[in-house]
Amino acid sequence: MLASIIALTLAPLASAHEGHDQKIMGTVSAITDTRLDVKTTAGKMASITLTSKTKVIHGTMAMKIGDVKVGDRVVVTASAEGKGPLIAKEVRLGAASVKPKK
Repeated sequence: MLASIIALTLAPLASAHEGHDQKIMGTVSAITDTRLDVKTTAGKMASITLTSKTKVIHGTMAMKIGDVKVGDRVVVTASAEGKGPLIAKEVRLGAASVKPKK
């Protein structure tokens, strides 16, 4: 009986995180047709999978993956199924790119 109560209590908590969106903010350090590497504002690296369904937006204008460049500031909305890789749903480009220091 106690096990049933615990299972019913924890079930909503477990399902609330499945497919949960994550926001990754930072600067693009590398990009290919299928992967975006971002150095986060916390200084960590995040590798995010890009798909044909990934939307790229700058302000209110739709862009293409090819418009994203190394040094661009981005906010990526991504999700992961189980322990799989992060899959980008949306990449929002910032107002200005970070220029390398000379």
